[in-house]
Amino acid sequence: MRALAAELGAATRMSDRTVQRRMNDALTLSEKFPATFDAWEDGRISSGHVQTIVDHGLPITDPDARALFEAEALMRAEETTPGRLGASLARLAESLQPRTLTERHQEARASRGACVRDIGDGMAEFSTVQPAVLAHAMHDRITQQAKALKDADPADARTLDQIRADLIADMLLTTSPDAQTGQGMSDGFGGLGSIRGIVNVTVPALALAGVTEEPAELVGRCPIDPDTARRLAGHATGWDRVLADPITGCVLAVDRYTPSADMKRFLQARDQHCRFPGCRQPARRCDRDHTLDFALGGATDVCNLACLCRRHHTLKGETAWTVRQLGGGVLEWTSPGGHVYIDTPPPAIHFTPNADPPPF
Repeated sequence: MRALAAELGAATRMSDRTVQRRMNDALTLSEKFPATFDAWEDGRISSGHVQTIVDHGLPITDPDARALFEAEALMRAEETTPGRLGASLARLAESLQPRTLTERHQEARASRGACVRDIGDGMAEFSTVQPAVLAHAMHDRITQQAKALKDADPADARTLDQIRADLIADMLLTTSPDAQTGQGMSDGFGGLGSIRGIVNVTVPALALAGVTEEPAELVGRCPIDPDTARRLAGHATGWDRVLADPITGCVLAVDRYTPSADMKRFLQARDQHCRFPGCRQPARRCDRDHTLDFALGGATDVCNLACLCRRHHTLKGETAWTVRQLGGGVLEWTSPGGHVYIDTPPPAIHFTPNADPPPF
């Protein structure tokens, strides 16, 4: 294989390591994901879908379980974008794992670390491997701070990415851990106690109570182990009960009555992200858009509202794109060219069948 990779690399002016890696990827795809290979060859899915399916399916070692995963993943892949597919497949793959996420997370957490890689022109890339909750909370926090700095000084010509990078450098090089900042590490929870960013977590009630080990979900991102979810819940300043349809899992109502807050909470729970097809911008960073403009008689009602990021809110208002509600939060988008795209809200609550007989 090395000899063949070297010959192909020399002929194509590529590194033989790169060629061998691609050969290995092709072998993995053809042997472990044959249906995905066929769907890609037929043009039913893109290379992005293929990579997402393989990334989430490879950890499933049992061939029968992996085949079940692949069949369901392909059905979902033909109806959505690779970005949205990833969040959907994370929970599907987790449900087929023989070991609990808690067990695997404890092992994986030992791989956390930080490294530097030179990338030329006097620049280097600093990266760190962290538990998912910490990584997303860290990014959310520096994003909020970057936006605050940008708003405070309109003359600042730096982009948000540049400000994020400067903030990380300032924090690491100009501060020292003390009793307060080091609390997250000393409490044995690896920084969970120090999180001040906004983290949306969906936790199954029985898992929160410690009855089951069903994983929670970092909303729109990935499953997280129940222990991490319980510790985060212990620091929560408030609780929101969300009532959902027991069949579809779609959100129907929330506890609080105050109209404006209630609607925003309902929409954030229902939509989870911008409702333009393929967009993954979190709902809490989106506008609450009237599908039928308020100025044209559209009601301020959840049946006429949807979360749209600023980019797609502007697209709807300033271009020939149109959208209408079909009921149940389902949106029908029509492009200027007349093509129709259906966007369905993701299920916010997932149910696990219980095989135990009823106590009566």
